[in-house]
Amino acid sequence: MTTVTFSGLSSGLDTASLIDKLVAAERAPASVIQSQQSDLTTQKSIVGSLSAALAALGTAARGLDIASEVQPRKATASDDHVTVAASSGAAATLHDVHVQQLARGQITASRTFDSAGAGVLSGGSLTITTGDTTQTVDYSASDSLADIASKINAAGVAASASVLYDGTSYRLMMASTATGTAAAAQFSEGGDALGLSDPDNIKIPARDAIATIDGVEVTRGSNVIDDAVAGVTLTLVSPHTDEAASSKVSVALDSDALKTKLTAFVTAYNTVNSALHVQLDYTGSKKGTNTLFGDATLRQLQNALGNVMGSGYGAGTSTVAGYGDATLGAVGLVRAKDGSLSLDSAKLTSALSTNPGAVGDLFVTGGFAKAMTTLTDAYSRAGDGILSTKTQSLGSRYSTLQDRADQINTRADALKTQLETQFAALETAMTQLKSQSSYLSSILG
Repeated sequence: MTTVTFSGLSSGLDTASLIDKLVAAERAPASVIQSQQSDLTTQKSIVGSLSAALAALGTAARGLDIASEVQPRKATASDDHVTVAASSGAAATLHDVHVQQLARGQITASRTFDSAGAGVLSGGSLTITTGDTTQTVDYSASDSLADIASKINAAGVAASASVLYDGTSYRLMMASTATGTAAAAQFSEGGDALGLSDPDNIKIPARDAIATIDGVEVTRGSNVIDDAVAGVTLTLVSPHTDEAASSKVSVALDSDALKTKLTAFVTAYNTVNSALHVQLDYTGSKKGTNTLFGDATLRQLQNALGNVMGSGYGAGTSTVAGYGDATLGAVGLVRAKDGSLSLDSAKLTSALSTNPGAVGDLFVTGGFAKAMTTLTDAYSRAGDGILSTKTQSLGSRYSTLQDRADQINTRADALKTQLETQFAALETAMTQLKSQSSYLSSILG
């Protein structure tokens, strides 16, 4: 049951309002603490966002920390007789490719049958060898040609079986699933034979691919040749005629892909740089207590980032005459006064035309990417990273403030109970006094 109280009925005092004001005064420090906790929450969010931005910067730098990432290649062919792909290990040069013939797989037919149903054979066995794999398939009079084909397809050899009807008779067809003479299926048979082992039943013989690469004849079992020229994969599409000009295959540095990687790095760096300036720059007006203005950890990070960006890298490592230290400016990465970064595409193109390894001299050989990832890891690493430690410290301060607020609220609750008890006692005493006064007045007249 809810207790109903009447404030000041005897004393004439608004005791409820008085109690509320006294308790509010007791709780006032807790309101200050709540404001401080709100500031800490905002500061934790700032640190978390900065840590995520640093991690993204580290990821962008790792995209440029090995030679293959700063030496992307693009390859083109002058016609559609061949297609080409190139990895970073490919030399930037021109190749002459003339396709003489394409590789193909062997297709073998069985002898003909008037029917494809069960009973066409009295039973026997077929041993199939493809490469290093040999499997034997047994069949009986109850098997149709389709049944035998299914058993062959389930045997796990590099050949597939199907049934062909030419309008008059049926055949079991065997097609090698790989091209080239070495992949051609070999057959031996027992019992009521299918006739696949008869050389005359080879309808399309296996054939190797033959191409002339830079004047040298190359033979492979596949139309995809990835081991003739280091880092280059050639796919033969169609033969050239004897009179046709050879395909010209060009391999060059893919400067567009490199620009994309550098642009991603610039964007990631600018996000971090901007976040630091928002917190640390004085703009003429006092910043709120929920910011990290003047924070020592952020100042330290800003200085460390500036040192990494402003240093020279790779002294004496370049193999190109005239190149010593590799710097950001040397590859078109230009820093403004506020530390922001931009990519001068024209300067990058010029640097790469003189020294295709210019970006590698900076990021890989010179160690810029490693220096950047070491810095970003130190600050953004989960658990023991500098910003992670700062977040933990902010959380600890929040908890300490919460403990103080809880103590203040506990005291305020106790004070309210105490005051309500005391004022209730006062009202009771005054009610009794009034009653006694009335009684005496009635007696004394």
